[in-house]
Amino acid sequence: MKNKETILLKVKNASLLLTFFFLWLAVFTEEYMENIFAYILILTFGIVHGANDIKLIGEVVVLKNAQFLKTLIYYIVFILVSAAFFYFVPAIALLLFVIFSGYHFGEQHWLSKTKGSVFTSAIFFLSYGLFILFLMFDAHKVLVNEVVLAITSFAIPNNFYLIGLVCSAIVMSISYMFLNHDKWMASILVREIFLLLVFFIVFNTASLLWSFAIYFILWHSIPSLVDQIIFLYGSFNQKNALQYIKSSFFYWLIAVTGLLVALFFFKDSLQESLALFFSLLAAITFPHVLVIKKINNA
Repeated sequence: MKNKETILLKVKNASLLLTFFFLWLAVFTEEYMENIFAYILILTFGIVHGANDIKLIGEVVVLKNAQFLKTLIYYIVFILVSAAFFYFVPAIALLLFVIFSGYHFGEQHWLSKTKGSVFTSAIFFLSYGLFILFLMFDAHKVLVNEVVLAITSFAIPNNFYLIGLVCSAIVMSISYMFLNHDKWMASILVREIFLLLVFFIVFNTASLLWSFAIYFILWHSIPSLVDQIIFLYGSFNQKNALQYIKSSFFYWLIAVTGLLVALFFFKDSLQESLALFFSLLAAITFPHVLVIKKINNA
């Protein structure tokens, strides 16, 4: 456990340095280049961190050949149903995507740092993740509105994101006080407030997609990859990381191929390509969030 904490601390320090480097790129790079870099990171690290869900399930519930095939079919059907959900009821699907993503981001970031009742922890994880998302949305409210309109055909008022930001901040602050902290509260608060300030600067400097990629990859996907590798193989090292990549390659290839083919048909419209991209990403996200929740409770 101490080895895991040491590794995660190194990962977070590296993520902080890379965040400043990516922020520097945002200042001196054209937006279209930021978007290219973002797609590359999301299609590699971002998709890989959710491509080994079946193996993770197998660690919680021992799967024999028939059970493995049955679980794989269920998982694929879940993704297809999620994608269809975006087609038939896009507004509800988008709302659920934001809620699921918010909870997932908060759980990944805080699970090892705090302890509390299931309800209090869930409220805190959700409000923290929503705060991050609303911080990003408010910084790019015009483009976010265009993407939401492209997905749902509903127009969102610009002040909606600021209201969401304030409400999530209030709930986050109140629920935080009811948690039991493994470390001294003040030391956690100083670091986390500093990180939120860094995120604020990043979100207001980089493009929407590059902002999302910086947070999603550096502060969620990579720490999650480390957690998953330790969960599957007992420790984090180069050998186990390569083993993880090999076991997830087939699922990653299918997901990336589908996303690239879909994006190709909307490459000339940023709003439509982002709408499609986030819709397909959401379809993959829904089952992944449930899998991670399952192994965290194992």
